[in-house]
Amino acid sequence: MKNDVLKTLAIKAKNRMINKGLRDTYAGSSIRIIQSEDVTFYNKVKEMMNDNEDVYNPLQRLMDENKLMKLDARGKEKYLLETIEKYQHAKSLLEKERSFGN
Repeated sequence: MKNDVLKTLAIKAKNRMINKGLRDTYAGSSIRIIQSEDVTFYNKVKEMMNDNEDVYNPLQRLMDENKLMKLDARGKEKYLLETIEKYQHAKSLLEKERSFGN
């Protein structure tokens, strides 16, 4: 059930971005790691990427299920998009760190 909710939210959000022409502006957005929860999020992503297993559901692992279930439909979509954005940013930072480390 949880996978269905996330999948539905992602599809709706993607369709809204495509239909409103926001796809290009979304890709150029950035997040600054300032809050302690963002550092915690970054560390979770780092731990996931350092594990030797393939991760097929990174967003599901990173999202707080209790928080997600308390939100209305619009809030769930916003939370999903924020999580996607934070994940992409953290992943790119980690990839940059690895390239400079080698």
